[in-house]
Amino acid sequence: MSDKIDSTASTLVHRATLVLPVFDAATIIASTVKRLKKFVADQPDWCVIIVCDGCASTAAVLKPLIADLSPSIRMDYYEPNRGKGYAVRRGLNLATTPYRVYTDADLAYDPDEAIKILHLLENGADVGVVNRACSESRFVISPRDFPRIYKRHLMSRSFNWWLRQMLPISILDTQAGLKGISASAWKKIGPQMTVNGFFFDVELLARAGAAQLQIEEIPVRVTYVDPTTVKMVRHGWAMMKDTLRLRQSLLRARKAENVRVHSPLKPRDSLVV
Repeated sequence: MSDKIDSTASTLVHRATLVLPVFDAATIIASTVKRLKKFVADQPDWCVIIVCDGCASTAAVLKPLIADLSPSIRMDYYEPNRGKGYAVRRGLNLATTPYRVYTDADLAYDPDEAIKILHLLENGADVGVVNRACSESRFVISPRDFPRIYKRHLMSRSFNWWLRQMLPISILDTQAGLKGISASAWKKIGPQMTVNGFFFDVELLARAGAAQLQIEEIPVRVTYVDPTTVKMVRHGWAMMKDTLRLRQSLLRARKAENVRVHSPLKPRDSLVV
């Protein structure tokens, strides 16, 4: 199927868009749509874009579920699979509302939590993120998941510390799956975004930091879902390499900007009036 973007715009009453990237989600998508239908019914100024990342089985299940819900809930589908970062970037580009929020298809973060992100953006933040490490955050978990949670927590804290040393990032929870950005901020950094995989969140925060955008955090309530798509060791090493590449890219961009700003005009650069 074509990769061409459907440019159907949200109606003007929509103030915010919730973007959900989905892949291999045929077994859970009906439950997700049910919760999203309630959300947009309760919050008519929101709309939803579900981006099917090259997964025909999910798209086949999803299409009839939302057939009569557009423009409140609509689907974008392309082939082949290109990664979560590509899907989120595509959804943010498709959105036409002043504010755009993205989260995961399993809705571990209840859609109502997205309203908190919207409030941050409406009150002046360029980027809004949730912070699971905040003492005010709350988890809904099963006791059987305690060992995995603790292991992932330690690895996450270590990785986030390293990111803060390497990149212009100050927040404590880079990988939380609920973030938002204003349309004006996305217009500024969106064209710079290149990551197609799970490193997308880090790149977004780093480029926002480099652009000196205002980033604000809030506590969150999250239902812990044992992850199956992110393998900490395999993806962890890849993300460390991505960190080094992004650091070099940002350093080169800053050096080029300094040269452009501080270099005197050469004769050929002079303006003819």
